Amino acid sequence: MTSTSHKFKIAFCPWLFVFCFTAAAQAQVEVIFQRSILDEKIGARHLSNALGMSADLNDNLYIADTGNNRIIKYHLAGNTFRETGGFGFGNEEFDRPVEVWAGNGLDVWIADYNNRRVKRYDKDLNFIAAFSADPASETALQFGYPAAVTLSLQGELFLADHDFNRVLRFDIFGAPIASFGDFSSGEGQLERPAKLLATRNGEIWVSDSLRHALMRYDAYGNFLGQIGGGVLHQPAGLAEWQDKIFAADRGRHRIFVFDKEGELLAEFGQAGNGADEIFAPADVIILGAQKIAKLHVKISLAVLDTGNNRVQLFTLAMPMSE
Repeated sequence: MTSTSHKFKIAFCPWLFVFCFTAAAQAQVEVIFQRSILDEKIGARHLSNALGMSADLNDNLYIADTGNNRIIKYHLAGNTFRETGGFGFGNEEFDRPVEVWAGNGLDVWIADYNNRRVKRYDKDLNFIAAFSADPASETALQFGYPAAVTLSLQGELFLADHDFNRVLRFDIFGAPIASFGDFSSGEGQLERPAKLLATRNGEIWVSDSLRHALMRYDAYGNFLGQIGGGVLHQPAGLAEWQDKIFAADRGRHRIFVFDKEGELLAEFGQAGNGADEIFAPADVIILGAQKIAKLHVKISLAVLDTGNNRVQLFTLAMPMSE
């Protein structure tokens, strides 16, 4: 199936709701629901168990529509979309795509889970390349079922693997050079890596759905610590803004906001299928931020509302970092 583009209308329905936050945050955070998008048919089908979402620098969302074995590119301002995929193992086909990354505005990387490969497209969803593990390489550099992908600012690819429950690091030429998070990582051993985040300062964060925590590593795979224990249940998608980490929790049907040392700053979300509710959110991304007062900022974010087969748009008014 080649990529095709379309246009359709969406409805706007703002709601306001505010949640309680930790006393240590010393400030109230206001959460405003903006609207739902992609809750109608996209082409011939509704979203079906979409598990991955990313955004480029030009107001485009990219969604791994897992149940429909396709990738969708949706322009927030123009309400237009393009799609590619279909079930299969060909170059432009997928078997359970679970993750998409498009953060640099040039490349679109996709974790094609059951085909046990990673695929690269351009920003317009034209196929470029695909690669799987090299069976001749050493075991430490192989992968089986790719669960997540991300690129660092240096252009290195990181891949979360469900066969070995670890992370692989690839150089800018696409060659695997290291792995971390397996039994040799000690306290940093992963049990079920869900999503990856490459931060601006070069760290790699991993949400671990079985450890119920966010695991923190440097770019070389050295374990730096973990946060979220006792709070998170089934953490999935991650996003960063300044010194804050946003985490979607599929088990608690909420979005949590931490500082990087692990202090819980905010949480929001209500389980359900109502206009301003979410259910089993698989991903969260920051769309932008705007200063609204001397020490406050308004953050726009999108939540992949997987259980309701749609995307929810919110804004958060919260204190800026000092």
